[in-house]
Amino acid sequence: MKKFFLLFLILTSTIFATTFSLRYENIIYTSDTNKYFSNIFTPAIKYQNDNFSFFVEMTFSNDGKFPLFYEEFYGDYYIKFKNSGINFNLNNVKISFGNLENYDIVDSPYSLFISSLGHSKPTVSFKFEDSNFKYESRYILISYDDFVPLNLSTKSSIDKGLNLKYYAIKYGNFTFGYEEASVYVNRLFDFEYFSNPLPNFFVQYYRENVLYNGIRSFNDNSLMGFFATYEDLKKYLYAQILIDDFNANRFFNPDNPTVDKIAWSFGGTYNLNNYLKAKIFSAGATKYTFQPSADSGNPLYYGYTYFIVEKLKDWIIDYEENYIGYKYGENNLALLIGLDYSKEFNLTGDLEFILSGTKSPINPWTEKNSSTYERGFNLLNEEKIEKTFLLSLNISKKFGIMELGGFIKLGEIFNVLKLVEEVNDNVKKQYYAPSDENKKIFDLSIFLKVSYNL
Repeated sequence: MKKFFLLFLILTSTIFATTFSLRYENIIYTSDTNKYFSNIFTPAIKYQNDNFSFFVEMTFSNDGKFPLFYEEFYGDYYIKFKNSGINFNLNNVKISFGNLENYDIVDSPYSLFISSLGHSKPTVSFKFEDSNFKYESRYILISYDDFVPLNLSTKSSIDKGLNLKYYAIKYGNFTFGYEEASVYVNRLFDFEYFSNPLPNFFVQYYRENVLYNGIRSFNDNSLMGFFATYEDLKKYLYAQILIDDFNANRFFNPDNPTVDKIAWSFGGTYNLNNYLKAKIFSAGATKYTFQPSADSGNPLYYGYTYFIVEKLKDWIIDYEENYIGYKYGENNLALLIGLDYSKEFNLTGDLEFILSGTKSPINPWTEKNSSTYERGFNLLNEEKIEKTFLLSLNISKKFGIMELGGFIKLGEIFNVLKLVEEVNDNVKKQYYAPSDENKKIFDLSIFLKVSYNL
């Protein structure tokens, strides 16, 4: 009887510290898929106490953005994990695992190492932070092998993982840090990258040249960079740089240049008063950044992407859903200016201007090869580029356990990027290139969210 009573107390205390929520969004129209009145249902459950949290969140939708899930049972709906996992907080240490939304260390819509879109993937994270230092080692499962034997041209996925680390020193309101990511194939998880606090590039070079030399190749792709932030009660400022490759020969061997594969991002927010905040962000990336680099042998490997194809059956993968890092990818410049209001209701207004050239997430050197690609610094140096102008407004207001809101986006895209289907290079993989088409943007949706705390 005592055991039953104790179990009852544990269960009730757990239940009564739980939040249940359901968000319903009706997309009245979206120009992405030209669909009217599609639905998005997002149920969520969360339990939290001082040092433990459990959360489950999924999306059910028929908006046409992803392949269908068991069409014979669920019709035109798909299911997508949003954020489901467990957190442990132990003083200065936080351990997280599950199918988690992933974000970068900098708070920006243009973050470079991890996309600001928060793509959900199986993840394990170890974080430490005190008043002087920040550190994280994070593992992300990118994809599983689809078991198509020995035929890279027909594969849609491979065993692929990623390890991210950052080290940061805190000094007053400033934070200065080093950040890196290593992506690898033919194995799902690399324990040494995750557990060894040394920077990943030291681990990679050590294993490649010393310990495993002649036994196994660890020719992984490493990206590295730096970030700095400043934060006080009125403002948040940041700068971030990512280096995929760098043309050092411009200094040491100018007659034999290599290529710059770099990305940069900077900006911040400023509180104009207690309820109005201004923001400005800018970013860019040179051509070839995030691409795989081999055009023979294993051309599908080492790209900084979730997929090694541009199409799954009849579904064309949006490149923003493919890039692990900066959401607009290579060969791009972007600028966002906006205002956030929060008093009686929440209102966000953003103006965004985006320039994009040819993008090739899965085809090394785009339409060229390792001997004919443009060397040095290449950014939008094409006759035709895509130009995007966007205005978006997001409004919401809470009424007790309910929240109501809406979203509208207006704009136009000139010389829209289109998937080039027929490619005559060594790899014969598709890429995106500016076209002669223009496209008007109009997205409109409303939502209702109900949250209940037990």
